[in-house]
Amino acid sequence: MDKMFSSIEEQMKKLQSRGLILDKHKARIILEMENYYNLINGYKDLFIDHKYEGPDEKYKDGAHFDELYALYLFDRELRNIFIKYILEIENNMKSVLSHDFSKKYGHDNYLKIENFDTSVKKWEKKSKAQKVGEVSELIANLQREVSRQLSRNNPMISHHILTYGYVPLWVLVNTLTLGTISTFYSYLKQKDQNDIGRIFGLKPDEMTKILFVLTIYRNACAHDERFYNLKALKRNMQPNMIKTNRLHKELNVPFNGRNNPTKGKNDLFAIVIISKLILKEESFKHLCELINLQIDELSSRINTIEIDVILEKMGFPSTWYDISKL
Repeated sequence: MDKMFSSIEEQMKKLQSRGLILDKHKARIILEMENYYNLINGYKDLFIDHKYEGPDEKYKDGAHFDELYALYLFDRELRNIFIKYILEIENNMKSVLSHDFSKKYGHDNYLKIENFDTSVKKWEKKSKAQKVGEVSELIANLQREVSRQLSRNNPMISHHILTYGYVPLWVLVNTLTLGTISTFYSYLKQKDQNDIGRIFGLKPDEMTKILFVLTIYRNACAHDERFYNLKALKRNMQPNMIKTNRLHKELNVPFNGRNNPTKGKNDLFAIVIISKLILKEESFKHLCELINLQIDELSSRINTIEIDVILEKMGFPSTWYDISKL
């Protein structure tokens, strides 16, 4: 059956028929400005009575439209907060990677396959030809990015091509996505990965996983996706997790039967942990303060559910704020 257009009045009647309390004047103003699907379908789940067995869904007793909207605004603020610090990490990564690579291989040798690792690791289920093909695809993407920036008349890229005939990596890196940087790092030679990771106090396997998880949350911020309960997943829908580290244990995060922390692996708290590992102390403390302010604000605006229910969805342990003091 096709989805039919609903007027604002019809949307409000549907919500009320399902037990959601609302102030019609206030709700109308909000629904005129915000996408109904994004607001209601995106944030209603915690307020739905999942024990109800009727034909349509039913909201929990006392659930109010204002609570859904408060969660919606909370999520928007989280994206605004996290993107600032993710970009700070991204810029640090780009700077360190481009400097280290250029120092070793020269300013424009990122287009030469011999400067990358094409060996097949024991855990990689691929042939030598496939690995070479993957690295070649990275190099092709870098070349395409140069062409794309030229077609856009990017002044820095155009200047270097027209004046010198090439674009140094430390210039090109500013136009690359975090996803491309993640792939670039993952194909570096072991020693180069070690040298870059050492600057951040991270081992290559830690750094690789961090970059891929960070990319997922960075993209969610950029595309205005629901954020607070986002889980990082691989293409095969398996969890995309950061490595377990000392912070999980110091915060007394519960471990499951497989000796994996139940929080802070592929959830929003994993991004807090990444930030702790990479950001400067002052920046990280400010991040925690901003998050805490938003949590307190949301807590004061919801009554149907406890704030702990939302923190659970975020992957935040009860001791989460202690990370700012470690």
